[in-house]
Order: sequence, then structure tokens, then C-alpha cells
Amino acid sequence: MDSLIGTLPDSWTQATLGEVCDILTGPSGARLQLEARTSSNVPMIVPKDLQNNRIAVDGSAAVSPEVAEKLRRFTVTVGDIVCTRTGELGRLALVCEGQSGWLVGSACLRLRGRGMISTAYLIHYLSHPAVRDWISRNATGSAIPSLNTKTLGSMPIVVPPATVQSVVAEVLGALDEKIAVHDRISRTTEMLRDSLLPLLLTGSTETETALP
Repeated sequence: MDSLIGTLPDSWTQATLGEVCDILTGPSGARLQLEARTSSNVPMIVPKDLQNNRIAVDGSAAVSPEVAEKLRRFTVTVGDIVCTRTGELGRLALVCEGQSGWLVGSACLRLRGRGMISTAYLIHYLSHPAVRDWISRNATGSAIPSLNTKTLGSMPIVVPPATVQSVVAEVLGALDEKIAVHDRISRTTEMLRDSLLPLLLTGSTETETALP
């Protein structure tokens, strides 16, 4: 059986994204009053937070509890997928523990899977090069590409048996986690380098004691 990503076993099925997911566009930007993220407000997920199929926990956008209450239909729960709908298309992330109740931003879409598909599998399907190419070809706008829910809902989706979905999610999810860990180590090391550089070059810190 032919599909967007190649030839499939005949026992597998195909659907559209709109058939396996509820797709919700983030709230209008005009309604948002963004502020710096603190422990007392509600984080809002924006495109730059979507990294390595994960949502960055150190993002900066948030709204007050009062605004969040008005936007409660835009909250995410564990297992939802958040993806960009404008700008750098193809960035996406799976909502994990501790992020339930956050809000999807105006430049993003929320995908909430139905029973026939695992979003832990779906996020990797959406990362397939052929799928990313489909997104690019079906986006509108030349200067700033964008996707609407109708177009995204028409995307062809491969639905393998549940056992296959589970294996895909487990193997590739573990690799995503390793990538995320290495990324955090890299960013922490870069911050350490940047903080030591002016001290070492001006003699403010002894080289012997500064080296790890």
C-alpha cells in the first residue's frame, strides 16, 4: 500500500490528521497580555519553546491567572502535541508531565489525539522528511508561511497497529530525551564559558583555579 512516507504493509491503515486529532488554533494575539514567566502566573507556549520534540521549561512567555482563566479552552494536557502554525513551520513538541494546564500560544496549534492514534507515535510521524515537505508545499504565504486547521487536517496520516506505534514512541522518544539532555549540557557549558571569558582575559580569576 502506498502512502505519503512510502510503501506500507497492507494491514496498516491511513487517515487524515483531522480524523485522528482535534486541532485547535491558539488564541488571537490581540487578546493576550504577555508577561515574564514567574511561579505565580501561567506559562504560554510559543514557537521558540518547541525544541527537540520537547517544550523548553525555561521559556519566558506567560499570562496572569486572570487572563489564563479566560483562555482556559486553550490549555494543554499531557500527551497533547503543540506545533507552529506560522513562521518556522515543522517545529513541534509533546506536552509532558508538569506542563499540563499551560496555554498554547497564538502562533501555535494544539493537536489532541483520539483513541486510534498515540500522540507519542504521531509526533515522530510528523517529523518524517516527507511529512515536513508536505507541510512546506501546503503552507500559504510567501514572506511568512502559515497553516490553517483545514489544511493541516487534510494531511495524510499512517496509522500502524498499536504495537508498532508503541515501539516507535519508545525507541525514538528515548533518543529525543538524550538529545534534550545533551542540549541542556551544551547550553550550560556555553553559559559557563561566557561567564569565565571576561574574568580570565582580564586576570580577575586565576587560570589554574578556574579550570574544571
